[in-house]
Amino acid sequence: MRERDGEGIPELPTLGTGVHLLETDDSVRAAVHSLVVDHLLIHSGEALWADSHGHARTQSLVRLAPSRRFLDRIRMARAFTAFQHQTLLARLADRVDGDTALVVVPAFDHHYRSDDLTRGEPERMVEAGVGHVEAVAERHDVAVLVTRERDDDLTDPVAGIADERMRVETTRFGPRFVADGFETLVYRGHDYVQTTLAFWSRVLEERQQARESLRREVLA
Repeated sequence: MRERDGEGIPELPTLGTGVHLLETDDSVRAAVHSLVVDHLLIHSGEALWADSHGHARTQSLVRLAPSRRFLDRIRMARAFTAFQHQTLLARLADRVDGDTALVVVPAFDHHYRSDDLTRGEPERMVEAGVGHVEAVAERHDVAVLVTRERDDDLTDPVAGIADERMRVETTRFGPRFVADGFETLVYRGHDYVQTTLAFWSRVLEERQQARESLRREVLA
């Protein structure tokens, strides 16, 4: 979905209800944090984050969020094993309610690639986890943001439940999002930047200022 907040401000894809699969890599991991903060700036409510492989970084979220109090709206639980991750996903349905605006499941497949699992367990556990996430999306009017570490047979079920697939790539001008009907078209003139937290912080701040300005115009 395309959104224009203001001239000269890089666009970010908006997350409607359903499952959104973001294809990314470690160099643009901050893209996940930025989409979460941006979504909560638009919508009231909380985000439920089922974390793995250290994707949820408090320091990054603090730098991106407009205030530390804002981070109270992000409820986070972290898994360190495949079985813990299964438990987190199984409990999602009980945690999601009318105050949930977003569910975040980054690096969905990370723990299921462990050598500690027996033959056939990774596939069964991914299928079960996918079932839990799909159930949440079907039963609740909520956006779900998912990423995976690899695109292979193990993660085919993850792609299978995606209502939208997005990709973010690093360019010399900044991050470039591509999705069905969306593409980042606005960059910052000749001010070349890398995909850094400073870049994301500046973008989110300007997007929020643009939204507040638009609200004031509407009220006037």
